[in-house]
Amino acid sequence: MDIFTRPHPAPADTVWNTPDRYARYDCSIESNPAPAIVCRLRDLRYIMVNQAFLAFTDSSDGDWLRRSMYERNILEGVENYDLVKRALIGAQAIPQTQAKIAMPDGTSRRVIVTGQPVTVAGQPCMLFTLTDVAAWHETERCHDQYRTSVEAAFATSSACMIIVDAATNVVSMANESFCALIGYSPSELAGRSLDDTEIWPSGIASGFVFAKCGQRLECHVSQANVMVADDSYALWTFQDVTQRRLDERNLAAAIQAAVCESKWLSHAILDNLTLRTGPSRGTVPSGLNDLSPREREVLTLICEGMDDKTMARTLNVSGNTVRNHVARVYSKIGVNRRVAAAAWGRARGFDRGPDRTALVLASDMGSAES
Repeated sequence: MDIFTRPHPAPADTVWNTPDRYARYDCSIESNPAPAIVCRLRDLRYIMVNQAFLAFTDSSDGDWLRRSMYERNILEGVENYDLVKRALIGAQAIPQTQAKIAMPDGTSRRVIVTGQPVTVAGQPCMLFTLTDVAAWHETERCHDQYRTSVEAAFATSSACMIIVDAATNVVSMANESFCALIGYSPSELAGRSLDDTEIWPSGIASGFVFAKCGQRLECHVSQANVMVADDSYALWTFQDVTQRRLDERNLAAAIQAAVCESKWLSHAILDNLTLRTGPSRGTVPSGLNDLSPREREVLTLICEGMDDKTMARTLNVSGNTVRNHVARVYSKIGVNRRVAAAAWGRARGFDRGPDRTALVLASDMGSAES
């Protein structure tokens, strides 16, 4: 490189007997993942090279160390030649510039070179870092393909999604599913603010969305932060649950109606089953004659739907007394549940109050005298 006056070469052992800080710097150069080589500016000789550089150039240490840039020029065909020359003379940083580097097989590879002035063992040097242009283009191509595939996946996803600029809260893009859900085209949604009450009357987080036709939709909404081209965005996902919510409300109303009618319904079913399966009126049922007047009165109150506490207040007795009467009624008529006792009693006229009970008692007494 005839851009300098060739200096007198230094003795070979001048650079290599270096202090510990030189060794530490050598380690830092070696750990650099990018191909790197250090050139001493005093005589333009290479004094350090890392394994990444050797692998990139398919060469060995002996091909570069102690060699001059005049022998192995890494700036052949460099762009901005005058700028690079001034930077080397003034020991200034060399911005990214393209060049060619010769390979051992006689070919050359296009590289992007950057230079950073450093001091090694008290001597000014230039750290050159290389980037393979072909590999860089391949990375760019893969990145473009990935970005295209991601954009296609977003656009055609069955999930309803929009991407919102985190800084301005403005919709950047919406996919086909979301546009189909609310009836707007992508161009109509792009640029709309999240504060637009025409679409989000209560804010986007509420989940309520107005379609273009005026229909009010209820959605499950989730949000995630994403980075697009080094900018921060919010990805909002919507799941339409309008019909499901309507079905849930209808089901709840039906259950409420059934609960309101459950007393009548259970009594009607039990009475019908008892009449179909119970003994005929002409026969004296087992257990009826065994009931005492007080137990008959308790059975009548059971048929009227009273619980133990209400029966205790009605009969002016304690709760324990009522529970004892109920237990004896269950034992005598052969049941073990309150609803079965009520069905048994209704089938025999115990649901008509005191007058009906008196008639039953009189009938039983007449049968006993005869």
